[in-house]
Amino acid sequence: MKRVTIKDIADEMGLSRNTVTKALNGALVSKQTRQAVVQKAWQMGYTKLDESLLEEVKSNSHWANTGTILVLFNNMQSTFWTRILAGVRNAVNDEGYRMLFHVVDENDKDGEQTIKLISNDVKGILFLSIFSVKFVKMIGRTKLPITFFNSPVNDREYIKLGDIVNVEGFYAMNALTQYLITQKGCEKFAYIGFAEGSYMIQARYFGFLNACNQNQIELDDRLQYTRPANNSSFSYAMVEKAINSMPYLPQAVLCEDDDVAQHVSLAVLQRDDKAVKKMIITGFNNTLEPDFFKNDILTIDVRIEELGRRLVKSLVDKIKCPTMDISSVTIASYPRFS
Repeated sequence: MKRVTIKDIADEMGLSRNTVTKALNGALVSKQTRQAVVQKAWQMGYTKLDESLLEEVKSNSHWANTGTILVLFNNMQSTFWTRILAGVRNAVNDEGYRMLFHVVDENDKDGEQTIKLISNDVKGILFLSIFSVKFVKMIGRTKLPITFFNSPVNDREYIKLGDIVNVEGFYAMNALTQYLITQKGCEKFAYIGFAEGSYMIQARYFGFLNACNQNQIELDDRLQYTRPANNSSFSYAMVEKAINSMPYLPQAVLCEDDDVAQHVSLAVLQRDDKAVKKMIITGFNNTLEPDFFKNDILTIDVRIEELGRRLVKSLVDKIKCPTMDISSVTIASYPRFS
């Protein structure tokens, strides 16, 4: 996620960059403007904010410091994550909190480095990525309210610690597969998605399997890829290896999301540039750019920015009412077949 700039703050507040710069530099602006700009800069996570100015504004106003929400993430990058983070940031700002975004070092497997970030100002923690149970348990020692986006297939340790928010996948993928079978005449399918590690991806895979079973479609095990080599995500190199190892190219390849669908398209193009034109490829999340060379990829739409807001709402509700029962929530998705 890119760093917050003067322009970002100005755009958010509808002010000129000059006014925001003056407010943050202690120059001559009204007291009300300086207070508003400094508070907004703090909420948005502006890293160059002068601490003495921040304390001055706090002491001379009725500004209530609601605290910080810590957002934990790994190194995955895509349009989906950019958009969900925008929804999270906007919701955090609207609630009056500050967002502290932290990309967890891959070597911090037990959470000892991350837990050092959790100061008294942190009021709740949002996990945007799946982390090991060992890591999650370490962070859970803080006893702070926690919300998880997605969870491992075995989520018992997660549900003990906080709310879990998932995107509906079983019925959406079932409907998409039914469409491919009944409307497109597909009988030969491949699947590429981390169904063995992610609860959300597993639901999509089960929806696919259910539709095949209902239509008595016998799947070729050689075309099913449900665990990436790194037990994390399907990179382009892994997808390319999978496509090249297939004994034949199927009529349709169903993918866990649009990123993998894009990888599949490029890998099939390299293997057989004629086959990619007639092959049906599906994704999930509706994030592919319209100028991508294969513009007929079928997908499932997700209101991504609103999903980000729902994650924050779940966490803030728990911050405000710590005695609320832990919950698991499924957010709607919307199949797009044309």
